[in-house]
Amino acid sequence: MKPWMWFMLPALVLGGGWLLQPRATTQEVLPALVLQQIDGQHANLADFKGKPMVLNAWATWCGPCRREMPLLVKAAEANPEVRFVFLNISDGPEAVRAFESELGLKIPNVLLDPEARLSDPLRIQGLPVTLFYNAEGVLVDRHIGEISASELEARLKAF
Repeated sequence: MKPWMWFMLPALVLGGGWLLQPRATTQEVLPALVLQQIDGQHANLADFKGKPMVLNAWATWCGPCRREMPLLVKAAEANPEVRFVFLNISDGPEAVRAFESELGLKIPNVLLDPEARLSDPLRIQGLPVTLFYNAEGVLVDRHIGEISASELEARLKAF
């Protein structure tokens, strides 16, 4: 072995050990953004902190969103200790009201994001997406796509 290799070997071992150490990950927190509610009032998304929260991003034209919405509304009614927020991406209040009427639902806590301003901060790349936040507004779980009753139940039990 060449003499300079004796100096490099400890450096590589120490450097490799440092590289393999677990890194602290940044926590994703609920952004503070004011959005319009279906009734025309405004609400800051961060004001929904204080209870565990399920945030469902959806749209009226999304087939999987249509299928899962009755399940989510029923879960919201059955779990008052968890706040459910329904973030509509791309639709206006008239389209949401028509959607509710068509499905025979009254969706609680509907926030409208017609310009999809929350898509980047929430890392929404497709619909539906269901995000699970603890009472402090820190993201603890994410489900991409249509959620089943068993998946939703398991995640709610984790709160």
